[in-house]
Amino acid sequence: MADCRIVNEKVAAAVTAIQNLAKEYAQAGADFESAFMSAIAEMEGDSKDAMVELFNKSYKEFVTSMESGLPAMINGLASLLEGNRDNFEKVDDQIAQSIRNGGQQG
Repeated sequence: MADCRIVNEKVAAAVTAIQNLAKEYAQAGADFESAFMSAIAEMEGDSKDAMVELFNKSYKEFVTSMESGLPAMINGLASLLEGNRDNFEKVDDQIAQSIRNGGQQG
């Protein structure tokens, strides 16, 4: 079995940084959407409608959504990392309490 160790402050800082990156990805996605829509704003016809439909069906949610797109996936990894950090902290405390209680639980 491999050794298990975590540096709490570094992991907590990484979680915050990753959460901020997720927000930046969502903003970049919104900027991408604005640029794309601006580029086709003066187009006319069925091809423009098809491009808008394609963007809305295949790209918009993926690049902008904090609920289900790439930003959400990035944020989900931050949540996973935070959960692991929190579990390490709790287990460390439980072990310390057990030692302080002479090896007895609780």
